[in-house]
Amino acid sequence: MPRVISCLTNCYGRFGAPAAIASVRSAGIGYVELAIKTQGVPSIFGETPVLTDQSGERELDEVRRLLDEHSVMLSSCNITSGNPLEQATVEITKRKLDHAAALGVRLVVAGAGAAESDHDRDVLFEHLRHIGDYAGEREITYCFETHPGLCQNAAGMLTTMERLQHPHLKLNFDTGNILYYNESADVLSELKRVFSDVRHLHLKDHTGCPGEWSFTEFGSGGGVDFTAVREVLDQCGYEGPCSLEIEGRQGEPELTCEQTHQRVVASMAHLSRCGWMASKSSPSSKA
Repeated sequence: MPRVISCLTNCYGRFGAPAAIASVRSAGIGYVELAIKTQGVPSIFGETPVLTDQSGERELDEVRRLLDEHSVMLSSCNITSGNPLEQATVEITKRKLDHAAALGVRLVVAGAGAAESDHDRDVLFEHLRHIGDYAGEREITYCFETHPGLCQNAAGMLTTMERLQHPHLKLNFDTGNILYYNESADVLSELKRVFSDVRHLHLKDHTGCPGEWSFTEFGSGGGVDFTAVREVLDQCGYEGPCSLEIEGRQGEPELTCEQTHQRVVASMAHLSRCGWMASKSSPSSKA
């Protein structure tokens, strides 16, 4: 079966999940990674969220209705909530895991967090194990973002995986963030080092200049060789979702919904040129 290509609903910026769910089919995508937001915390994208940690059954039913209406499936949920070092973040994360479970999702993406002192690091790992246990009880695997802190690069990811050794705590590898957050990072070598623990992938382009906010349509950044990334995944037998993440360029004019959608269309066209649509693997999104 074809590889599962998904689209993070954040790709549609201020137009949010409803626009993503209504549009991705016309870009050749049948799955979305649904962002579940935190009530009362403004989104950097400025959208009105369809789900937050405080949502109830009515909002969950509306998500199900939207997905059914547009024949779109969920590959995963993005439940980014802050630093799990904080107990409040753990509680928010658990509520979001409940929503993901209610929607039948088996994979979620969120941060591993950061800690400065040895004591805080011990607390953070204790909290992460608790999150892993809670996720496991719901048959969900929590996949760590490529973010500053424990999982900023392959070295940190390997140390974190070795210390946790938890079957429901794994990695989301982000091809753009690895360049954004690290000097002189090599996407392919970093991916190969951690591949055995990767259960979810964010496909994102970048210029390769650390700290430069430029995550537009694939092929425009030049920092990510999407053909080579596909070849690594094929060689390693990757079976998880590959979720597009397009976040725009700092300082650019505000885009219309159609312009936003066209970046997704252009990115899919680039993946097609790189052989992704002919690549075969299982669409499983299980741990």
